[in-house]
Amino acid sequence: MVKLKKGAPSAGPSSSIGIMRFFDADTSGPKIAPEAIIVVSGIFIAAVLVIKLLG
Repeated sequence: MVKLKKGAPSAGPSSSIGIMRFFDADTSGPKIAPEAIIVVSGIFIAAVLVIKLLG
């Protein structure tokens, strides 16, 4: 059985290093600029609204 020390918990650096490694991992998916996603979304929304008004 693990003996716990009294005092402040020490779960700082070791757990945060694992999270940073996870988010820093580079995936092999397509690289798309955030601006391009906003523009394409706006065009899609405008197209749906035009179709709804005409139909």
